[in-house]
Amino acid sequence: MAAVLIWMLSACGDLEAEKKQFVVVQTEFAEQGNKDGIMAWDTDPQAPGGPAGRVKPEDEMGQEDIQRYLRQATVGILGPQYVGSGVIWSSNEEKLVIATAAHVIWDNSPMTVRFDQGESVEAQILHVSDQVDVAFLEVSLQEAEKKGAVWQIASQDEEVCERLEAGQTLWIMGAVEETADSICCGSVVDPWIYMEDFENYMLLGHAHAISGASGGGVFTREGVLVGILCGGNEEDQVAVLPWSVMEANRK
Repeated sequence: MAAVLIWMLSACGDLEAEKKQFVVVQTEFAEQGNKDGIMAWDTDPQAPGGPAGRVKPEDEMGQEDIQRYLRQATVGILGPQYVGSGVIWSSNEEKLVIATAAHVIWDNSPMTVRFDQGESVEAQILHVSDQVDVAFLEVSLQEAEKKGAVWQIASQDEEVCERLEAGQTLWIMGAVEETADSICCGSVVDPWIYMEDFENYMLLGHAHAISGASGGGVFTREGVLVGILCGGNEEDQVAVLPWSVMEANRK
């Protein structure tokens, strides 16, 4: 299968541009619902995995628990040039580590991270891969707690990622106007396919890439992180950097 076309890597721009783009996106999807400020969008029901795409996140796990978890595992990344999204990767006694797409942080310092609740916290670059489109930021845990941040580490399971199959539902989290204010519902087309534009094996999905969602976490319907959004095209294909590649490039 040819995963070509033009991938829109810079799905991040100034905040006003993000808002305008978001309005355009809304006209192209059937709204599944709006609960607690979270918008879930259905993809084309004729596309691979389309019928599964009509399942809302609140129908899984503990209903509202999945929404709360996805919100708290998602962050917005704001810099002087543009905005993007990220996912909470890990933590220790001193810091939170956040994964995002490398193109979100290029020439975009200083940056702050916006959580589901609380004030924004200054972020520092921890590591940027020179091989693939992934970067890791860190924020002070003490500062985040001081500013009232509410967060959860994204659930990670290597076996779940290895068992991904075409047609499985995906939730793509983004921070457009507010943190985790959109859930894009899609599906797996091919969990492991070489994409020349990225010079790497990627997960090819079917969904609409919302501007500002670059770097946001991509999850199974059960909430397991399977990668981050790196690009999308006009054919509603999304390029996702797989979790295994992120793990291999985190140091």
